Amino acid sequence: MANTKHAAAREIIIDRLLNRLHGSSVKEMLEAVNDGLEANGFPPVSSNTIRNDIDTIRYVYRRKIRVERRSYENYYRYEQIGNSIFKNTFTFDEIEHLHSALMSILFCDPIQGTLIYESLSRRLSDMLEVDVESEPIVLYKKTPSKSACKIFKSIYQHIRSKSPALITCKSNKKAEEVIVVHPYYIMFDCPKYYLLCHDSTNECAAKIPIDSIIHITTSYDIEFIPNKDFPLQDFYNKHVRID
Repeated sequence: MANTKHAAAREIIIDRLLNRLHGSSVKEMLEAVNDGLEANGFPPVSSNTIRNDIDTIRYVYRRKIRVERRSYENYYRYEQIGNSIFKNTFTFDEIEHLHSALMSILFCDPIQGTLIYESLSRRLSDMLEVDVESEPIVLYKKTPSKSACKIFKSIYQHIRSKSPALITCKSNKKAEEVIVVHPYYIMFDCPKYYLLCHDSTNECAAKIPIDSIIHITTSYDIEFIPNKDFPLQDFYNKHVRID
C-alpha cells in the first residue's frame, strides 16, 4: 500500500475507476482524483502522476490492466472486473447494504441524515461510490434551523452514549419545565420528531416533541436507567404489519 495519505487517497479513487466496465481515461481519473484530493485538503496532481500511479498498480501491485483506444484516448480498466489492490474486509453484499443504509439515512431523515452523512470522509465516499455533492433526490420544504440541528445532534449523542440528560422544554399549556430524562429512541411520527425516554423527574415514560426542547445538557451525577418503557419488539409488532 502507499506510504503517504496523499498517495493512498489517489490509489483508492483510481482503484475504483479501474473497475468501471468501460474503463476510464487519464483525463477522467485526473479530474476525479483532484476533486477527491481537494476535498481532503491535498494539492492537485498532474496527468503524469496519474500515469505513474497506473504503472504502480500494474507493476508493483502486479494487477493486470487492459488498455483500449477509443476516440484518441486510452481507457484503462482491470482485466478482471472486481479486482483491487486493497484487501477489503467487506463483501460486495455488505458494501451494497452499507451504501443503501447511508442513502436511506440521508434521504429519509433531513436532520440526522445530514449530520451523519456530512461526517463521512471523502475517502469512504470514494470507496463506496457515494457522491456527497450529488443532486438531492428528496426535497424538504422547510429546512431545519441550526438550533434544531444542534439539539438533535445532542440528543443523538446522549442516546449513543447512554447518558442521562437535563432538558428544558416549552409547552403550550404551561411554562418552561426542566426535567431529567434517560433517552432511548428518536421517532418520526408525522409531522414531528419525538424523543422517547424515561422522565425520572416525573417518574414516567415520555414522548417529547423535539421542537419543544430548548436546551439539553448532560446530567453527570445521575445513573442511566436502561430502557424498559419502550420494548422495541412490541413497538414493531404494534406498528409494522407484514402482509
